[in-house]
Amino acid sequence: MEIKKSRTAAELLPPEILALSKVEIPVSGVAGYSLQDSQKQVVFFVFDEGVSFPDHSHCEQHGLVVSGEMTIEINGESNLYQAGEYYLVPEGVSHRALFSRQTVLVDMSDAPDRYNTF
Repeated sequence: MEIKKSRTAAELLPPEILALSKVEIPVSGVAGYSLQDSQKQVVFFVFDEGVSFPDHSHCEQHGLVVSGEMTIEINGESNLYQAGEYYLVPEGVSHRALFSRQTVLVDMSDAPDRYNTF
């Protein structure tokens, strides 16, 4: 049986994205790189296989799955998003997310300070 090794963010993202500010995430197994202006924040995320986020809510969030897959549960309804698919989480709606495979996302919100950067 072949053991699949996760690739690092440096293997999945170009140097121009890796040079952006990193975001603080309260869950291990996630790397994020932020591009923002006074109105929006775009984050390029790499999630390790098995990462999950518990129920939470925030401003509207939408994005694109670049590779891998993500399941989002909103109001008890689960939806699977795979590479090339767009997702939307409405503002203030409680939701949770699960990454069953290593996943790369481009995620955007209308809050330029959604994530703290360093």
